[in-house]
This record gives sequence, structure tokens and C-alpha cells, in this order.
Amino acid sequence: MDDNILHVALGQNVKEYKSILLWTLQNSGGKTICVIHIHQPANMIPIMGTRFPASTLTKQKVRAYREIERQNMQKILDEYLLFCRKIGARAESQHIEMDSIEKGIVNLICQLGIRKLVMGAAADKHYSKKMMDLKSKKAIYVCLHAPVSCHIQFICKGRLIHTSELVASIDCSVGSGTDVSSLDGTDDFWTPRGSVAEGSSDEWYPPALDNSTCSSRRPVDIVRISSVRSDGTDNGLELNTLPQYKDSLPCLSPPSVVQDGSIDETLYSKLEKAMTEAGNARLEAFQETQRRGKAEKDAIEAMHKAQVSDRLCAEELKQRKEIEEALAKEKEEHEKVKIQLSKAMEDLQFALDQKSSLESKIAESNEMVEGLELRIVSAVELLQTYKKERDELLSSKEHSEPPSYFLCPISQDIMQDPHVATDGFTYEAEVLREWFDRGHDTSPMTNLKLENCNLVPNYALRSAIQEWQQKH
Repeated sequence: MDDNILHVALGQNVKEYKSILLWTLQNSGGKTICVIHIHQPANMIPIMGTRFPASTLTKQKVRAYREIERQNMQKILDEYLLFCRKIGARAESQHIEMDSIEKGIVNLICQLGIRKLVMGAAADKHYSKKMMDLKSKKAIYVCLHAPVSCHIQFICKGRLIHTSELVASIDCSVGSGTDVSSLDGTDDFWTPRGSVAEGSSDEWYPPALDNSTCSSRRPVDIVRISSVRSDGTDNGLELNTLPQYKDSLPCLSPPSVVQDGSIDETLYSKLEKAMTEAGNARLEAFQETQRRGKAEKDAIEAMHKAQVSDRLCAEELKQRKEIEEALAKEKEEHEKVKIQLSKAMEDLQFALDQKSSLESKIAESNEMVEGLELRIVSAVELLQTYKKERDELLSSKEHSEPPSYFLCPISQDIMQDPHVATDGFTYEAEVLREWFDRGHDTSPMTNLKLENCNLVPNYALRSAIQEWQQKH
């Protein structure tokens, strides 16, 4: 990887990560900026206001939502690159898709051979002036698992909080021809990127060896391991990575003591005993440190499992709550539909009743029409009869007496204004009205009750009477 490229790990919240990008640009020294981003696919996919696990949906729906996620991710990367170009910096981007962001960052470091990386130490809300340790689990994971060849700077709220780098080399003497490389089986001694035991200092060095027994000296490079906290506990250094150091402890020899040209055996034995006890104490301390490191590691794993369990439980409770809310909403909608259906049934019943009423009225109207048609037919027949009689009267010029139907049935006089009553007989209109005025509602001819008092002018009969009167 080109050393002229400075990588910076940024998340999807542009507003939160812009301060990290700005710090990187200010301290890039004119290098090309490469924005790396880990896209974490969502496990819960929102559909119609409710989130569903991706495993329960069809592949087509999941594929469509993943495409939307990738489009949104590309917009975020474009926004970061545009910000860099506005400032005048050269910028590019790299991204991968993984379920774990921190593992994705380590994976990209290994794939791209990243030498220099800038990333967040914690969220800005966790920043304080006394902040010295990493607070983000992602930052701690990357610090512990990234290759030692990668120089990482951890930023929080625009300030450098932590740096992982090589800091020093020390001279260590080894006795009796023992070479330094025997400590771990390599030519150079690299402390693994682990964590320091609780209560230890920020730097760890091997215990000093007795210079009087050293036959050679050579420098040993070590890595400064800063004390970081994960899940509220200081991590312990994996001391079992130094198996050769354990075996070298008892080999230290006490110096010779000469008094007046002779050896003081008593003092020598005391010194030898003290050196043996010191060696045993160091061995016990080493074993105790191993036990503590293993216990702390087991405790961290247990806490991690407990956190995962709590998170799964919280997600399950959240899903259950969402399902219950959706079910309650469906019940409410069902009740509304039932009410609407009941109202529709009432309206339908009312419409059916109206239909029955209208049908009965139509039937009555049809009966009335039939009755009126019969009366019209009767009137037509009567007119034909009158016409026939008129013709007979015209043919009989010698006959001087008026026909009986020219006479009013009540007054027996020739009618001047003949009208037809509802009983079918023709009367003088004025005479018949007087009949009604006297309180009669029956027919003068049949003595039956009349349907009404309406009168219809008999124009044909009046014309015949007038014609007869003109001739006689």
C-alpha cells in the first residue's frame, strides 16, 4: 500500500463523523484521503410501518431493500468525497459489506495493506478533557486485532486520544550465551497486540537480568501496549506468549563473595538462598499473572455472552411489542369494518323497505290507470251512442219532441250545460250542484254513494241539444 495514502474509517452518520474527517484533512500533510466504510446490512427490515426479520421475508423483498441500502451508502460516500474535494484534497473510497463493523475494518486493513489509519475512539458525547482510554468497543477490537504494521490514530471530538505505534527499544543482556531470540523463537521480540493486565503500568518490559553473568548484549525492539478497557475491565497481557522466559528465571547465578582472599560460605549460602527465593517468587508471580489473565479473559467472554443474550432478549421483547401493537391495530380496524358493515346492512334493509313501498304504490297506480281506461272506454261508447241517436234525430225531421236524454234526470228540462257525474249519467250542471249543496252525496239515478263530486262537461250532448234547438 502506498504510504502517501491516509485512510480514515467513517460511518453512515455524516454529521457525527465529519469531525474525524476534518481532523484527518487538517493533519494529512497533502496526502490522498481514502474513506473506508463498512456497510452493515440491517437484520430487521421495515415494511408498512413494522419491522420484520430478514429471514422471514421473501428473497425478492430482501434483495430490493438491500439495493436501497447500497444506494443510500453510496450517497453517504459521495457526500464524504464531495466534502474533501471542496477543501481541495484528493479523495477516494473503499467499502465492503459485513455483519460486524470492527471485523470489517480489520479485514480491510489486511486486504489493502493499510499502513496509516484514522478512526473514532468513542462517540463525541463520551469525550472529556481527561479522556485517555478508548471507549468504543469497535476501536478496542481494532486496536487489539489489527496488524502491528498499521499505525492507527484514534480521534474523539476533533482531538487525538490514542495512538498505536512502536515507541522504544531497550538493551537486554542474556547470560551463559543465551540469545535474545530464544524468548519467542524469532530474531526480533514483538509483543503481541494484546492488552495489559489489571493494575499494571502502561508499558511492560522483561525483568532485568544480572549483568555480571551476561556474555553478550543486543537491542530488543518492543511494542508499547496501552492499557485499554473493554466492557469496564482492563484486559490482561497474554503472558503465555513468552514460554522461554519462564524457563530462564531459575538460571540466574548469584555473584561470588570474597573476603580477605577467601569465600564467605555463610554469606554465599544466604545469597544463594535469597536468589532462589527471588526466582521462585518471580515464577509464582508469572503463574499468578497467567491465571489472572485467563480469569479476566473468561470474565470478558462471559460478560460479552451476557450482553449478547440481553440484546437478543431486548430485540425479542421489542418484536413482541411491535407484533402486539400491530395485532391491536388490526383488531381496531376489524371493529371499524364490522361497524361499517352493520350500517351498510341497515341502509340496505331501509332501501328494501322503500322498494316494497314503491312497488305497492306502483301497483295501486296501475289499478287506478286501469279504472280510468275502463271509464274512458265507457265514455267513448256513450259518445258513439249519442252520435247514433243524433243521426237518427237528423233523419227524422218530423219528430218535434226532444229525446229523453236531452232532459235532465232531476228537473226533466232540456239541459243547457250538460255534465257527466261519476255515476256515468248526464245532468244539468246547475241542478246537480244544487243537489250536492243540499247535502246529498249519492247518485240521483242509482241512489249509490258517489266516489267524488267532480263533473265532466258533455260537449257532444250539448252540441246535439243546440243543433236540435236550432232546427225546432
